[in-house]
Amino acid sequence: MEFYKKYPSGLQLVCKQMDSLYTVSFGVFVNVGSVLENDKENGLSHFIEHLLFKGTSRRTASQISETMDDIGAVINAFTSKDTTCFYTKSAKDDLETCFDVISDMYFDAQIPEHELNRERQVVLEEISMCDDTPDDVSADLICKAVFNNQRLGQTILGNPENIKYCDRHSILNFKKKHYFLANTVIAVAGNFHFDKLDKLVEKYFESNFDGVVFQPQQEDAVTYTHDFLHRFKDIEQVHLQLATGGCSLTSTEKPAMTMLTNILGGGMSSRLFQSIREKNGLAYSVYSYASFYSNCGVFELYAGLSPQNTQRVCDLLRQELLKLVDGGITEKELLRAKTSSKNALYMALEDSMTMMRLLGRTLQKTNTVFNVDNYIQSFQEVTAEQIDSLARRVLCQPFASSYVGRQSDNFDAISKLKLN
Repeated sequence: MEFYKKYPSGLQLVCKQMDSLYTVSFGVFVNVGSVLENDKENGLSHFIEHLLFKGTSRRTASQISETMDDIGAVINAFTSKDTTCFYTKSAKDDLETCFDVISDMYFDAQIPEHELNRERQVVLEEISMCDDTPDDVSADLICKAVFNNQRLGQTILGNPENIKYCDRHSILNFKKKHYFLANTVIAVAGNFHFDKLDKLVEKYFESNFDGVVFQPQQEDAVTYTHDFLHRFKDIEQVHLQLATGGCSLTSTEKPAMTMLTNILGGGMSSRLFQSIREKNGLAYSVYSYASFYSNCGVFELYAGLSPQNTQRVCDLLRQELLKLVDGGITEKELLRAKTSSKNALYMALEDSMTMMRLLGRTLQKTNTVFNVDNYIQSFQEVTAEQIDSLARRVLCQPFASSYVGRQSDNFDAISKLKLN
C-alpha cells in the first residue's frame, strides 16, 4: 500500500509498505541538479552532496560513518541532472537512527574550510576519473550535442574551474537557495508503520520549519540541437552516439517510447543487438535508451566498436532505423516488449531501494504517486500503431551525434546519418 502526505512546510512524504522485508529504504530527494545551475554554478549540486557528509555540529564526518556502521546500515547519496538524493537502507528497527543522521546533515552541515578544501580535491579526482572513462565522456558529449548551450547539456560533475575556485560563501548560498522543505520529497519503502514514520518526519524534518515557504526554482524550457561533437582519445574502441528529441516524464507517450527503445535496442533479441552484434559481430555493446525529464526527453543510441568498423556500423544503424520507420513493429515484438517491461519492473521492485527511488523521483517530478498496477496498465494499453507513429516522428528528426576515440578518416560518419 502506498501512502502520501503533504506537510504545512510544503515537504512531501511518499511511501510504500513491503511487510515481507526485514529492511527499509529511506531517501531525501532535493529538487536540485545540474539543470538548475548556471554556468558559474555548474558542479555545485554534486559538490554539496559530498560536503553534507563532512560533519555537523553534533557529528564529525567519521562519526556520521561510525553511527551508520554501528547499526550495519548503508548510507550514500547521488546527484543527477535534476535531483539530489541522500539515502539509507537499514534494518526496520533502525529507521529512526537513519532519520536522525540524514536530517542532521540536511539542516546542520557545517562545511568547515578544511573539509571543503579536502573534498574539493576528491571531486576534482572524480572528474579526472570520469574523463578517463570513455563511456562517461561519450554520455556527457551526446548530452551537450542535443542540448548545446543549455543547462540540461551541462555535466553533473561540473566545470573543474568552478570546483577549484568556489568558496564557502557561494556554496552556502547555493545550498540555502535549494535546500528547503517545500523543495524536498521524503520517500520510504520497506517494512515500517505509517504512523511511526509520520512521527519521524515531524520530529526530524517538519519541526525545523520556520514558517517561511520558498518557491522551488523552475527548470528552463529546452530546445533540441543537432550538433556533432567529438573527442579524440587514444583508446582501443570508438564510442558512437545518436540522440534526438523524445518525450517528457508526464507524456502519455512515455510507455510507447520505453517499448520502442526496448524493441530497437533494449535486449538480446532487439533489432540492433541481433543485426550489429549477432549477425555481423561488429560490436560488443550496442543499445538504445530513453531519458525522461520534467519538460522534455531524449531518444538515444549507443555503440562501442573498433575504429575500422565505424562506417559499417553507421550503415547498419541507418538500415535498422529505416526498416523500423518503413515497416513498423511486429505483433510478436509488441507482446515481447509488454511482457519484458512488466516482468523487469516486477523483478526490480523486489528491491526496496528501487521502489524508494521510483516513489521519490515520480512524486518530485510529476507530482503523482507511483503505482505499480497503474504503471503496468499503461504499458498493456500501448498499441503497435502508437509505437509505429512515434517511431516515424522521432526517428525522422535530425540527430545530434558524438564520437569518442582515435582520430580516423571517417570519424564523422555518425554525423552524416539521416533517414530523409
